[in-house]
Amino acid sequence: MTEEKISAVIAALGDELPNDKLLVLKNKLKDASDERADDIMMLELHKPVNILLLSIFFGGLGVDRFVIGDTGLGVGKLLLGWATCGLWWFIDLFLISKRTKEKNFEKVMLLL
Repeated sequence: MTEEKISAVIAALGDELPNDKLLVLKNKLKDASDERADDIMMLELHKPVNILLLSIFFGGLGVDRFVIGDTGLGVGKLLLGWATCGLWWFIDLFLISKRTKEKNFEKVMLLL
């Protein structure tokens, strides 16, 4: 893939992927074909801010974890969230954005 396309992909997806993994993505994109850039740009990635808002309003029910694909944690929050008296919900407010970016990175890597 050309440097221009790599820069365009990273610029478009930079906010939705972990900053520490952007170099790994850049190296993988160098080996990919130009058609992959279009496929990656069309991926529906979750916006961390939207998931954080879900977590604020519906995180006690585990909705945020269900949306990003962490079904096991979603079920755990749904069934046991009341037992932690909101502590799990509060801690997850700080963790959900990073987890969302990691899940987005996994989606991109599966495509490559």
